[in-house]
Amino acid sequence: MSHTYLIDIYNLIDGRLEEVSSELKRIELNGGDGTAYLKGRFESLEEFKAFLIFNYDIKLPRRLRGKH
Repeated sequence: MSHTYLIDIYNLIDGRLEEVSSELKRIELNGGDGTAYLKGRFESLEEFKAFLIFNYDIKLPRRLRGKH
């Protein structure tokens, strides 16, 4: 896997995590339902990012490791 693709995936996941967390905060403030789905989505995105870091971060060039 090219490191540019991996960096793009990290950026995409970070963007999705921000979207989900802001949506989750908005729903919790309004007292609405649907937080279970968003919490599950947030957790799955975090798990996927941790999987990528654990398995593929070592394949990045040294100057890019740990930056994402």
